[in-house]
Amino acid sequence: MTANAYSLPTDDLWFDLANDQWYQNSSFGWDSDGLRGYVYGDDKNSTIVITIKGTSARFFLGGDSETSARDKLNDNRLFSCCCARIDYSWSTVCDCYMSSGKCNQQCLEDSLQSDDLYFQAAANLFLYVSDQYPQADIWLTGHSLGGSLAGLLGLTYGQPTVGFQAPGDRLAASRLHLPVGPGADMRKMPIFHFGHNADPLFVGSCNGGGSSCYYGGYAMESKCHIGSSCIFDTVREKGWRVNIGNHRIHKVLDEVLGDESIPWPACEVDEECTDCSDWSFE
Repeated sequence: MTANAYSLPTDDLWFDLANDQWYQNSSFGWDSDGLRGYVYGDDKNSTIVITIKGTSARFFLGGDSETSARDKLNDNRLFSCCCARIDYSWSTVCDCYMSSGKCNQQCLEDSLQSDDLYFQAAANLFLYVSDQYPQADIWLTGHSLGGSLAGLLGLTYGQPTVGFQAPGDRLAASRLHLPVGPGADMRKMPIFHFGHNADPLFVGSCNGGGSSCYYGGYAMESKCHIGSSCIFDTVREKGWRVNIGNHRIHKVLDEVLGDESIPWPACEVDEECTDCSDWSFE
């Protein structure tokens, strides 16, 4: 389902899930340049799954699409420490930078209310789907940016969520004032982020002047996830090196989730994880 969120049913990469008793009930966003994905249901619509597309860009080897520019804007707003201010050569995506290592916290929070961002559209979508299927159990899923948006929705509405290779979404959750503070027990949240440790976006290492993300214009600085993280050790088990090419959903499906020789990871909460420790927010 997460892979299908990048494709049309007529595409060669489309997975027909009817034999698995899952049916595409509807789609969203395919006539616009914003949030995209599908709504699936079982044969009785007792379980509904909303799957959200991640970033489309040649940089992520997922291919360009009409959504690429807005996908990149959402990435740089949600996952950067301060408006994608990496160095003097970067154009920021909001006006919250104050001076070296200092950023305006209220400005950052206000910037996430922009109509250009996908979170509000995703929230409206969830409310619409829940109204259409009032008796159903609704699950959320997605890959990359889509997985992070699914996590934010799961946290907002208390829905079970499974994300794949998602960038750290805890930073965005705190700026959206979602319940991720000291009083929130993430071990009880039905939110699970699956990924592997050879993907720099998932583990939060795709940043800094020499990184692939830097050269692609993506400020992917967050690493902490909502809920539990389930991390496959592909560095040890498969001998992979950390590389942006390992982020692709089809590589994950075929060579990680589809490889039964890799031990299944424990799902754990990293309570000590912190983002943007080099910044001061005022």
